[in-house]
This record gives sequence, C-alpha cells and structure tokens, in this order.
Amino acid sequence: MLDILLSDMSGIQILIYLLSFLLAILFALSLHEYAHAYIAVKQGDITPKALGRLSLNPLRHIDPLGFLFLMLFGFGWAKPVPINPTKFKNFRKGLFLTSIAGVTMNLILAIFSMGFLVLTNKYFNNNNNASLFLLIFFLQFTYINIGLAIFNLLPIYPLDGFNMLVSCLKFNSPFLNFMRKYGTYILLGLMISGLLSIGISYVIDFIANPLEMFWNWVFSI
Repeated sequence: MLDILLSDMSGIQILIYLLSFLLAILFALSLHEYAHAYIAVKQGDITPKALGRLSLNPLRHIDPLGFLFLMLFGFGWAKPVPINPTKFKNFRKGLFLTSIAGVTMNLILAIFSMGFLVLTNKYFNNNNNASLFLLIFFLQFTYINIGLAIFNLLPIYPLDGFNMLVSCLKFNSPFLNFMRKYGTYILLGLMISGLLSIGISYVIDFIANPLEMFWNWVFSI
C-alpha cells in the first residue's frame, strides 16, 4: 500500500486503486463470513442468525486488526462467526461443512473474478478511469480471495483449517491440543516474520496463473 502512495501515479489513479482495494476486501471478508453463518444455520445452529451474522453487511463482520493486516500485507481475517456445534444435526459433518464454507466461497469468488478480469482486459481496456477501476478491482478481488482461502486453510488454531481437523480427529488428539495451546503464537510468529506473506504470495501465483490461462482459453473459443 505504501508503494502505491509513493508511486508516480496520478491522484485519481491512486484513489481508484485504494477504492477498488477497499471494496475488494470488504466484499471478500463479508462473503466469507456470510458463508460460515449460512451453512451453520443450514446445519441446525441458529446462533449466527440470532446474533445478526447471517448478513452481507460488512460492518457486522469486519475485525479492525484483521482488516488492517489485509490492507497492509494482503492477508487478514474478519470477526469469527459464533457457532454452537452441539446444535448441529451431525456434529462432525456440521463442523466440517461450516468450517470449509468460507474457503469454498473465496475460491468460487476468485474463479469468477478472474473470469471478469480477463473479460475486462480483453474487451473493455480503453485506458479510461472506469476500465482502470474494473481491472484493479477484479485483480485485487481475485488475489484477496485466493489469499483468504489459503490463509484460512492453514491447520493452525483458530483458523478454519484447524476446525476442519477438529471435525475429523479425536478431540484429545496431541496435535489439536498442541495447536489449542500454541496456535495463536505460531500464527503471530509467522505473520511478524514475513514467512506467511511470502509463502501465501507464491501459492496465490501458483493458483492464479492457471486460472488466467483457463479464462483466456474460454474467451478465445
């Protein structure tokens, strides 16, 4: 973000970049958390609905620190959707589906966002502000959604990947107990060291490049 502010882009270009980035973050986080809430309710737990989290309103989902990390480093988090797994019709199935719902939503959004990015670049790139906004928005939306999916798949407490393992392993599994005790510190260490950012960046490119090739092939038919 600092690189953009210090770049030689014009004021309107910087504004377009910041606005598109902000909207991409808000939509990606809100839809991620909405997916968690929606699946939890479908699995029998009305807690998210009762607490107002079955909503697309970003203000109900945004965590200030997680939002700041996403703005600065390209990965972050929203306020976790509160659930009561004991209310699920099937504990393990409900917990697994609810945990993976956000990641699945992000991947679906990334796939279609890349399609719109390729389409915009192919047919609407007229070097005007509207086209620039669409290009930057879909680019950021694609990369942010892939980044969120990768980040949340990590099997580290309290991320979705950890909860997916909880649904599959014994509650007193040594790995789960270790993560419950040290997961937060491990996650913070990875963030502060920059290793997480570097690793996620490589995986984002690994996923985004084939997606771009796929949509280029689709629109060339």
